[in-house]
Amino acid sequence: MPVYKNEERNTWYASFYYTDWTGQRKRKKKEGFTRKKDAQEYERDFLQRVSGSCEMSFGNMAKLYLEDCKTRQKPTSYNTKANSIKNLILPYFQDQPINQITVGHIRQWQNTLLDMDKYSRNYLHTVNGYLSAIFNHAVKFYGLPKNPSKECGKIKEKRPQMAFWTLEQFNTFMETIPDKYPARTMFMLLFWTGIRSGELLALTLDDFDFEKHTIRINKNYARLHKEDLILEPKTERSNRLVSIPTFIE
Repeated sequence: MPVYKNEERNTWYASFYYTDWTGQRKRKKKEGFTRKKDAQEYERDFLQRVSGSCEMSFGNMAKLYLEDCKTRQKPTSYNTKANSIKNLILPYFQDQPINQITVGHIRQWQNTLLDMDKYSRNYLHTVNGYLSAIFNHAVKFYGLPKNPSKECGKIKEKRPQMAFWTLEQFNTFMETIPDKYPARTMFMLLFWTGIRSGELLALTLDDFDFEKHTIRINKNYARLHKEDLILEPKTERSNRLVSIPTFIE
């Protein structure tokens, strides 16, 4: 696996040929490595991902999975998933060949996270789902015989109880908001219609039908990496008409 040194910059680079998924032979070049070893590792990992062999490391399969997610999921959902995989999954499985990870390895990983007593069961249930999704991706697209995470089972979640304000609590809160304060209407809409805060912040005047007293919900506001985003709803059921009580002005 030859790599080359840039004498002027005193750095290493990888330059090699590979065959892409369409059967075309292409050249790949990557510069700027401080160590020869890093350039060699980059070439090895790249060729493993391109080959689709399940002898590749779990970390490389996770990269392939996240690349697929990035083109198909909302940026907020992708960012949450990528951070969880980076922080709680890759440190344990990064360098292991994905076809050598066993049910026992996964059970030990689950127990390690539970013993940390740092995360809610609900969150760990979600992270365990991300791990299973990576294995499912390998099974469906790269020929992994089975998903060991599915055999291991889930981390049982403790479903959090929803907390709702009573009308008395809401009225007590509204007494603290001045009558002419613009946010009063926003708080009224949130309480009496049940829409989410992201849905509220995405509303425009065109979404209101003042004659029929309805709001059209068809988008969602989010903020990611200091950028304001207007996104499509997560599911089709989130597209809906919501009635507005006539006493809200």
